[in-house]
Amino acid sequence: MKKSGYLQVVIIFHLFVSMGFSQTNKIDYLTVKADSLHANGDYEIAFELRKQAVQKFSSSNTSYKYFLEAKRCLTESCMYEKKAYNYHNPKDSISKQAHQNYFRLAIEKSRQAKKIYEKVKKPDKLFKCEIQSRIYHQLGFTGKWNLALAEAELGLRILKDTLSGKDKKLVDLIHDIGFINAELGDYSKAIEYYKASLALYISNIGEKTTDVALSYNNIGAQYRKIGLRKNELEYLLKAKTIWEQLNNDEDIGHLYVCYGNLFSWYSYYGDYEKAEEYLLKREKIRQEIKSNPKISFIKNQEDKYKDRLREWHDLMLHYARKRDTGKTISYAKAISDHVIKPKKLLNFEVKTIGSSLKFEAEIHQKKNPDLALKKLDQAIKIQETYREEFFTKVFPYKLHKAEILVAVKRFKEAQSILRELNTLKSEMTLQENFTLNILNAKVSQELNDVKVANHFYEKAFALLSPSVAANLETIPTADLKPLISFETIDGFLAMGDFFMDRFKNTLNRIDADKALRRYIIASEIYNQLYLGERYNERLFSVNNEINERLLSGSVLTKNTGLTAVINTIENNASKLIWSKFVFNNKRMKFKIPESQLNREEQLKTELNFYQRKIAESGLEHKEKVILWKHKVYDLKNELVKIEEIIRKQNPVYYQFNMKEFDVKSLQQTLKEKEAILKYTLTNKNGYVFLITKNNVSLVSLGDKNEILTQLNKSLWALKNREADYRHHFIKLKDHLFRHSQSLNYHKLTVIPDGPLHYLPFEVLLMDAEMPLISYAASLMLYQEQRNINPSSNKVNVGAFSAYNTISKLPKAETEATSILKFFNGKSFVNASKKDFLHQANSFNVLHLAMHSTINEENPEFSSLNFYGSKNAHLLLSELYNENLTADLAVLSACDTGNGFYENGEGVISMSRAFNYAGIPSTVMSLWKVDDEATSKIMNYFYARLSKGEAKDEALKNAKLDYLQNTEDALLKHPYYWSGFVLSGNSDPLVKNDYGLHLILSLTLVLLAFLLYHRNKLIQFFK
Repeated sequence: MKKSGYLQVVIIFHLFVSMGFSQTNKIDYLTVKADSLHANGDYEIAFELRKQAVQKFSSSNTSYKYFLEAKRCLTESCMYEKKAYNYHNPKDSISKQAHQNYFRLAIEKSRQAKKIYEKVKKPDKLFKCEIQSRIYHQLGFTGKWNLALAEAELGLRILKDTLSGKDKKLVDLIHDIGFINAELGDYSKAIEYYKASLALYISNIGEKTTDVALSYNNIGAQYRKIGLRKNELEYLLKAKTIWEQLNNDEDIGHLYVCYGNLFSWYSYYGDYEKAEEYLLKREKIRQEIKSNPKISFIKNQEDKYKDRLREWHDLMLHYARKRDTGKTISYAKAISDHVIKPKKLLNFEVKTIGSSLKFEAEIHQKKNPDLALKKLDQAIKIQETYREEFFTKVFPYKLHKAEILVAVKRFKEAQSILRELNTLKSEMTLQENFTLNILNAKVSQELNDVKVANHFYEKAFALLSPSVAANLETIPTADLKPLISFETIDGFLAMGDFFMDRFKNTLNRIDADKALRRYIIASEIYNQLYLGERYNERLFSVNNEINERLLSGSVLTKNTGLTAVINTIENNASKLIWSKFVFNNKRMKFKIPESQLNREEQLKTELNFYQRKIAESGLEHKEKVILWKHKVYDLKNELVKIEEIIRKQNPVYYQFNMKEFDVKSLQQTLKEKEAILKYTLTNKNGYVFLITKNNVSLVSLGDKNEILTQLNKSLWALKNREADYRHHFIKLKDHLFRHSQSLNYHKLTVIPDGPLHYLPFEVLLMDAEMPLISYAASLMLYQEQRNINPSSNKVNVGAFSAYNTISKLPKAETEATSILKFFNGKSFVNASKKDFLHQANSFNVLHLAMHSTINEENPEFSSLNFYGSKNAHLLLSELYNENLTADLAVLSACDTGNGFYENGEGVISMSRAFNYAGIPSTVMSLWKVDDEATSKIMNYFYARLSKGEAKDEALKNAKLDYLQNTEDALLKHPYYWSGFVLSGNSDPLVKNDYGLHLILSLTLVLLAFLLYHRNKLIQFFK
């Protein structure tokens, strides 16, 4: 049973001949020979020998006679069981009826063996447990799980007195009891037994074994059922790693199932790309099965049918999450057409069709709630029909029916079902109990029974409390019972909404505090669910909902708990670029073995090769692209593993990488006249935080759509060089600078959100008195970027220019060479991609003057275009794999700060890629910049930098210099000068020693004066 998991594997236990028999010191030779044949699975021959032994010793010692008769019955039982499994053997296939009849006979004979052996006064406990083992396996294989559990637990009681925890027979039995509990729906108990067996397996036989991998996989499956989704992933990945390393034919079926589980997890999480990679992996195994006869876990037509149903079911859920209704319905229909027939259903058919109908109901609930409820009623009827036979649970289906009724505002009907469900507590998991109380509260709230609604919301919260005495309003979230799922987040948001609505009516601060407390908990649960990797649409959507509640609640309560709010918002934002920047920026200090560096370099080379092949491929290479994508996925995974090893080998960094954001630590680094504006756009509104050295405040900017409408008008006027652009900017300024005091600061750092990434804020404020303005992708990233000290005291510029014959940049070469008037360095005219990659880390300032290409369909295939006809495009995806050591990258090319905006991640741009590679400061362009204007601004910029000005100050002054020295009024349009912006660290490249020189000069003058008037001074003091 443990070995099979969900596969069709028969486990035959060996008899313990070597242990002897307690009634006699000698076993007859017929029985010894029969034992050997039995152990090899030759039951028919063994059975004939058993009959001879029983006949030969029929008049001998009574206990020995009973022993022989019990052995004969057990061998006969195994013989029938083996025949029953011919149902799964394509060569000797039998009917379903014969299959069931053989199992019935097998169970009868096992029970007979047990009854006979009970007559023995001093029985051998090992043999007694062997009989128990056959009984509970046979009962389990026929779906009688409650009876199987009783027999397995009896076997455990027998073995505990006989064997130690080091004996594999005992450990296997503990694992099997976990499996049976899982089939019965007691998932917490299943985890308990699985973990007990896991610990024993690891201590006895080591971790890299099938037994351990199967335990990990099964524990992961149970965590899914109780709502601990992050725990589920952790254990599934452990199982996958072991099975991939073992790479045995007998384990391929387990790996196939594990890939399916991982596909389901990533689909639930919203990472569809990774989910579909596991589909490809599973398909690859399916092809291996066809070509390798040794891999035979899909043995017959029923196995194929079961696998096909599972595949359709998984794809139905996957495409529903991707909002591909057509494919979702087609897979749901395929399941219904193949399962719902006037015949008795099999166990797996009942589970599959029930889940399928439940999901179909979700699809139809908005547009056709009556059809949705009809589908659920079908599912409920099927579950009730097979409740006694397969121990199906009706509760989840009725609970879902109540959810749909609440969603379509049929509260009275929902209330009726909920009253019934409130009496079925024994059937609930913790997640289901939590959901039940939330639904009860919502219905009571809608029916204006506020007191009852409050009771159920508090009851739902209390389910997560570690003790009855715990104070729910003060207990740390980390001390709550873990229930980490999107569904739990929805529940806490509903609780918070309830108390926030009460606060609006009563203005009672207790209600406001309760609301914000529950929003914060929802946010912290989200933080535990989020893996810290790239955002996806589901993560973005859920986080947006949380942020809307936190921000609107804070504004409504006049900035209550604002520090906690900004911290939790920042901690839940994407950490991908931050973690990659920190890793690449600090890795030069790591002690990395040469072998790891070589392997890492090899992987990056291969990865870049396949990514380029995908980027360059046309429609005619579809099959190859699938293969290349598979290679890219595997190579990325290997790189991640190496990075994780490097992190763990450097514990100081590893601990740093685990830290959470605290706005107070950032505030301590700010100067008196410096402020940060962090913008956040939720589904409904815009908000801006003003962060200064001593204060954090929050202002609502109003309706998001109004802001974006005005933003689009302003950007259109800007990029199309409209003469009458100012009135658009004035209106946009009114929207974005409602924090009127923000204009009082000398230096502003803007953290934009959404389409605000495309706006140079300078155009709203541009004049000689405007503040210095720079940008950053996030508060966390900015905090790290501003802490970076220059890698060298001397500035050394690597200036790379390139253009092709089709689209010339006449000023690029001049620009690249002219900046070397201000700093030491080297100019690479018509630089190749190879030149850049080989030379980049020789300089602490990188200047790139060339064309760039934006790929809107695949943003990571956007590129910088170096000189040459072959392999001249440096892709974003290639830059992600580089480790660059410069302090500043000036991307003097078109659209280097532009690109596709990805929800939660920001603009997928060249500038982002350079940050990713470890560069703390970039100058980038937000649109297709003019060649001549760019050349002038860059010259002014480097001239200012050489005088010791900070980067943001130098860029501001370079723009003012350009305006002052440009006579053509048309060329003064903001289009020509505002497109370049600074992101990240704004510290000077050169230390301004003017103040120091002035002090030294005054000191020398004073000393000269004192020496000249020395005698007069002495006389004066006398």
